[in-house]
Amino acid sequence: MVDDDDDDEINAGYKSQRSGNVAGDRETVGSTVVQKSRIQCYNCKEYRHVARECQKPKRAKDAAYHRENMMLCKQEEARILLNAEQADWKDDTDDESEDQELEAHYMYMAKIQEVSPDAVDSR
Repeated sequence: MVDDDDDDEINAGYKSQRSGNVAGDRETVGSTVVQKSRIQCYNCKEYRHVARECQKPKRAKDAAYHRENMMLCKQEEARILLNAEQADWKDDTDDESEDQELEAHYMYMAKIQEVSPDAVDSR
């Protein structure tokens, strides 16, 4: 995880011209040396690069992605413990800025699915 102290170093890196250091795990950025081993990518969660430099594609947010996330939210709301793989996947998807809105949407959709068909027919 990146410390707040490193933010200035990282930001300085994108404002100046960069030159890589092949011999070590550092990158010279102007006059600042940044320890790349402590930098984590927001896309793939691996260390040593930032999202701008990530070579892996972002996960597509298709129907299967939303279905799986909704199922995990339903389990979490029902206080069913998630296994380690499910918890890791949910934690990985929780880093996005729209998470609160999406989670509210998933919870709403889960509530709608809980309504019995008889309640809908009585209208």
